[in-house]
Amino acid sequence: MSSSSSRFGAIFLLLIVSALFMTFWDEARTRMIVNSSLHTTAQQHSQSIGKRYAYATLLHGPAEVEDDDGSFEKDSYFMATRVLAYQLLHSNISTTADIPFLVLVTEAVTQEKQARLREDGATVIVVDKIDAPAWMHAASGRWLEMLTKLHIFELTDYDKVCYMDSDILVVENLDGVFEDEATNPRMTTREHVVSDEPAMPPQYVLAAHSDNYAYDHPYPPDQERDYLNAGFLVIQPSKELFDYYVVISKIKDRFLADAMEQNLLNYVHRWSGDMPWQRLWYGWNTNFATFKDYEGGTKSFHDKYWGGNAASDAVLCKMWQEQRRKMEEHWRR
Repeated sequence: MSSSSSRFGAIFLLLIVSALFMTFWDEARTRMIVNSSLHTTAQQHSQSIGKRYAYATLLHGPAEVEDDDGSFEKDSYFMATRVLAYQLLHSNISTTADIPFLVLVTEAVTQEKQARLREDGATVIVVDKIDAPAWMHAASGRWLEMLTKLHIFELTDYDKVCYMDSDILVVENLDGVFEDEATNPRMTTREHVVSDEPAMPPQYVLAAHSDNYAYDHPYPPDQERDYLNAGFLVIQPSKELFDYYVVISKIKDRFLADAMEQNLLNYVHRWSGDMPWQRLWYGWNTNFATFKDYEGGTKSFHDKYWGGNAASDAVLCKMWQEQRRKMEEHWRR
């Protein structure tokens, strides 16, 4: 074969390889553009969903008598709500996804306190108090208004709401709780229908952790306990579910009522029923918290760290008091 023929063959082969390369490159570039577009769309969708998440708590009037000069200092739950707002919105472990903090208040919370909470960055929502039916008798006088917590299920502008009682110490970012597997919507079954109760919603979200009952609990906590603690919940707001709770609450002696809304939720979402509650990862929150829970990696702790409970863990109390100091310093700037 002549040298000119060899050169021609090489050039021909190069042209074929180049054509194949350009074909595959165009296909790959198209795939990258499509994937980039899908990724951007997914990001935008994720962001739109993220904006529909919310943290929430309930404040329904002072637990103690205020100072004569109108100081807020002796209203323990109000101050705890301010500390919680600071932790969730302004501290070094606050939300990184612009998740709002909603404070549901009754008319018993003064306009001055509502204004202060707004200045703290909270979204204040005034709700009507839900009085307990006559047959319900709370174990504590302060729990008489706790059915008012059910208003969180009316917050239908949001896809998911993480409710927490105001007496909570947060030590790590909690945004990931909204993606916990337990917060995925569940379909209601029809296997345990009770004849005198209304139809249940077709789906629901009710995720929680079980109550620890005492400070000497193990870590990790017992995963077999079927009694949820209503101080830390992730829910999907649903007016239909809210109405269902209200109806059930009026059925005399349907559940033990000493713990009010907590026992109502435990009845409706019992594991043996058609809407069983789902268990969150135990590290998101715990009650009857101890330093052992902190060492284990728990992110938030439920107790009255301002001195409302003499049995509270001393180290965690100091941590909460430090958060209060930082909150007050933050707003003095």
